[in-house]
Parts: sequence; C-alpha cells; structure tokens
Amino acid sequence: MAQKGLDVEKFKTILEEERMRLIENARRLRRRASDSDQADESSELSDYDDHPADAATETFEREKEMAINDNLDQLLQKVDRALEKIEAGTYGFCDRCGGKIGRERLEVLPHAVFCIECQDLVEGR
Repeated sequence: MAQKGLDVEKFKTILEEERMRLIENARRLRRRASDSDQADESSELSDYDDHPADAATETFEREKEMAINDNLDQLLQKVDRALEKIEAGTYGFCDRCGGKIGRERLEVLPHAVFCIECQDLVEGR
C-alpha cells in the first residue's frame, strides 16, 4: 500500500516520462558513438600520422561517453525500480528499513527507493 496522501499517479507519470527521456538520451549517445566509430574507420589518415595528443583526446572522449552511458543505465535501473514499487504498492517506502520516504525527497528524486538515513548508510556516509 502506497503512502497515504501521496499522489502515486503523478509520480508514475513523472517516472514514465523520465524513463523515455533516458532511453532517448542513451540511443542518441550510442548513435553518436557509432557515427564516430564509422568516421574513424573511414579515415584516410594512417595511424602513424596521428599525434599522441589526438589519441589521448579520442581516448578521453570515448571514456567520457562510456561513463555517461553507464550513468544513464544506472539511472534507468533506479527509475524502473521505482515503477516496480508503484506496481507493487510499495512506492514511497524505503527498500532498506521500510519507513516512509519523505514527500520532499520524492518531489526532488522521484526514483528514490531509500529514505535519507538509509541512503547515507548505503553510500557509506
């Protein structure tokens, strides 16, 4: 049973919209990475013409894209977990202690599955 007085449908809509936004951002990022890979493959310059700084920049950009993609995937998992909790009727309750997650916290982080105290424990603060 969801928290009393919590507009679960509102949060469900917000989470579903966020899910679609994350999926679209991930698609866009993958498409950009694919386009970049194809451009690299079709480059007429040989490897010995590359300057070490260019290679370092390219490596940095690829690692940055991978980190962004990982972040999007993690956020999508959190959104999916929150949507599962809505379906199960447990949205708004902490996965760790079972206590209520504050309305203010849910307004800011609709995908939150831990109360602030448990989130601090999970993150080792």
